[in-house]
Amino acid sequence: MHAAAVLLLVAFAAIAKAAIIRNGAELPTYTDPCKRNDKDFNGCLKKTLQYLIPKFSKEGIPELNVTSLDPFYLNEYLMHFESPQLEGKALFKDVYDYGLGSIKIVDVRSIIEDPEKLELEVDFYMPKVISNGKFKGEGRIGQIPIMGKGVFNVTSYDVTGSWLLRGNAIEVDGQRYMRIKDVGMKLDIGDMKIYATNMINGSPELSQMALTFANQFWRVIFQIMMPYAEEGFEKITRPILNQVFLEVPYDQLFPPNRK
Repeated sequence: MHAAAVLLLVAFAAIAKAAIIRNGAELPTYTDPCKRNDKDFNGCLKKTLQYLIPKFSKEGIPELNVTSLDPFYLNEYLMHFESPQLEGKALFKDVYDYGLGSIKIVDVRSIIEDPEKLELEVDFYMPKVISNGKFKGEGRIGQIPIMGKGVFNVTSYDVTGSWLLRGNAIEVDGQRYMRIKDVGMKLDIGDMKIYATNMINGSPELSQMALTFANQFWRVIFQIMMPYAEEGFEKITRPILNQVFLEVPYDQLFPPNRK
């Protein structure tokens, strides 16, 4: 679910009203920015994010070199995991995530009054997310050894999550920017359906057995893999998020109320 965070940050970038970014490009005016010391900043940001997300999930922001995010494309992702029930490593390639444009913003909480610090937490919901791509893996599921490569399709239903970021201000050329230092996400899923080919090289019967096991015990597998996914999530998303936050001055993203 890395793309959910990227989608939220793209919306944050577009909140700026005709922001002049450092390469000289100008962002179009999509909406009035939320003033960071307004009493209802959280409500304003929730409303603005929900307005912008469907737009940018399809169109992206060419001025920031951000392409369409529904589907979201991930070139490659390597995951290691180890537990009594599940261990091994898997390489995922050419992964596409569909359904991010349907994300619903449930709540926003912020600590944003201090111009030197930023802390945001966003609760969200997605009714269905479909991920497909190629995989190569080795290890075991339960007592079933896994060594194969093929294609996969995972459909997740009723996805709920909380996305958290923290940042500190830096100054560049006399302008204040917010450098993101911590990114986190917690997820829960209502149901999941897994399909994969050739999980065990050369054995369709054992591959089907492993797939049946994965679908029967998907929640256990999900809970085991989440800490590893969260670790990889920060490594992937923090540089992407900083591409946005270090391009648009902080006082243009979330300007103070001058009244």
